[in-house]
Amino acid sequence: MLEYLPIRPDLVTLQYRVFKSGKAVRIVEAVRCLIVMLACMLILTDVLYAQQVRVGVLAPRGVETAIQVWTPTIDYLSERIADRDFQLSPLDLHGMSAALEHGELDFILTNPGNYVDLEAGYGITRIATLMNMRHGKPSKRFGAVIFVHKRHSDIRTLADLKGKKFAAVDKDAFGGFQMAWRELRDAGIDPFRDFGELRFAGFPQDSIVFDVLGGKVDAGTVRTDVLEGMATQGLIKLVDFRILNQQTGDDFPFLHSTRLYPEWAFAKGRLTPDDLASEVAIALLQMPAVHTAAQAGGYAGWTVPLTYQPVHDLFRELEIGPYARTDGFTLADVVRRYWYWLALLVLAVLLSMSFNILVKRQVLRRTAELTREVSERKRAEDESRKLLDENRFLINKSLAVQEDERHHLARELHDELGQCIAAIQADARIIGERAPACDSRLSDSATAIQEVASHIYEVVHSMMERLRPGLLDDLGLVDTLKEEIDVWRVRYPDTDFELRFDGELSGLGEEVTITLYRVVQECLTNIAKHAEARHVVITLGIANGSTDGQDSDIWPAVFLRIGDDGMGMVPAGRGAGLGLIGMRERVDGLGGHFAVDSGPGKGTTISIRLPLTPATIGA
Repeated sequence: MLEYLPIRPDLVTLQYRVFKSGKAVRIVEAVRCLIVMLACMLILTDVLYAQQVRVGVLAPRGVETAIQVWTPTIDYLSERIADRDFQLSPLDLHGMSAALEHGELDFILTNPGNYVDLEAGYGITRIATLMNMRHGKPSKRFGAVIFVHKRHSDIRTLADLKGKKFAAVDKDAFGGFQMAWRELRDAGIDPFRDFGELRFAGFPQDSIVFDVLGGKVDAGTVRTDVLEGMATQGLIKLVDFRILNQQTGDDFPFLHSTRLYPEWAFAKGRLTPDDLASEVAIALLQMPAVHTAAQAGGYAGWTVPLTYQPVHDLFRELEIGPYARTDGFTLADVVRRYWYWLALLVLAVLLSMSFNILVKRQVLRRTAELTREVSERKRAEDESRKLLDENRFLINKSLAVQEDERHHLARELHDELGQCIAAIQADARIIGERAPACDSRLSDSATAIQEVASHIYEVVHSMMERLRPGLLDDLGLVDTLKEEIDVWRVRYPDTDFELRFDGELSGLGEEVTITLYRVVQECLTNIAKHAEARHVVITLGIANGSTDGQDSDIWPAVFLRIGDDGMGMVPAGRGAGLGLIGMRERVDGLGGHFAVDSGPGKGTTISIRLPLTPATIGA
């Protein structure tokens, strides 16, 4: 018999509630999924529309190595700077120039030699310098080491390398060849002419060390710390090698044979916004030395941008990079590369050019008149003497105006620009003292401002000394020449400079004093550039007058002889250089005598004699 169970209202109500509860759960889950999808879309949109920043990195060891070393640094910048997506572009030297040419890069990370090239060619500006980490030792400078195996007992100096086999990385490698090239040149060695063989082995630099060790070449050069690294790995023993031209006393932790140069530069492109460059610079300077990006890149963080003037000096001496000689060199190139000098000296240069043009026109006009009057012998002789006096007067006037303008410009730089720089340093010092209470980044920026202001003052002070040496007014000619020779001894330690004085040399007068000083300056510059001399003798003294028929000889005179044991000059080129012409004009303008004695391989002697007349000494 079937029984019908009654319907229970309470059970029906419970089932309805359960149904409603399950439906609500599904609705809530659907809403959550929708919210997550919208959030993902917003994040993806933000990533897609984040502004890309392209960073070109020099990759001398290949693209894969560059990606492995520098990708963490690029990721670090993307994390620190909002709404910016930094992209890494590993490039070789040619690719770096081509990318800048087409405006494809915002920032550059490259070696100091390539930086100076790109700075001159494309207007990039350094914002930070790498603090390298080599074998646990941080350094913001590096150099190169020149070495031989100890079995070569006959090779103990750079000069002994003449006729030997030499290995380097590449002709365009800054640390792998060009640093050593400069030192070899100072030692009288032309790597492209004086070596028995010059071999470029490329990367890795270890192969150069093994070639020297195995006797394939007699000597080689590599970047500093390569030898120490190989020794640490047990690949070589440092005692098996002899370091040539070894440098000491500069607190640099690795063996080196060359001067030290700043490490790699992080630079902004010419069109990169300044505010973005400031953010990148601050992020780099704040990177801890123990950050994973620094460890992956093998460095210890970043420092404020160092001066790369030593690199400019190297390129200028070797006549490479932006200082390479080329027939296609245009006025636009000159303005772009030397604008910072032209901007300060343009007035003085224009004034000097104007006076030179006036002098040349006057000489040409007088010469033409003498040619037309050659038939009148007596009149031609009188006119010739008159022209000589006028020419001397014009030359003296032109040189006096030039020196006055130099003196005025040096004083203006000292009084105006010097005070501005001092004010900037004082304000930066105050900011630095108060910054820690507000923001530590202000303290870093204040320190950077002080360092840049100090560098600007050094540049301005160097310009003032070139325009008008202060010692000449304060100490006189003798002490100024002593100071000048001391500077040259430091700059060229391999050359012996000897300075001799004879007689009382005070009270010579403004024109005579400045002429003697400028002649010494020009001669020393020519000797450093061309003579390759080992010994230089400068003699300055007073000579009594004579009665041999020359008017200038009846007066006491000051004489100056500058002799060197260098390579000398060919007879055909004697007196043709602009420097010699300028010296001769200065001496002729004071009624003096100028002579050059030189020959190939016999050295060069410059002799001048200036009469001490009332007109020349200002009596």
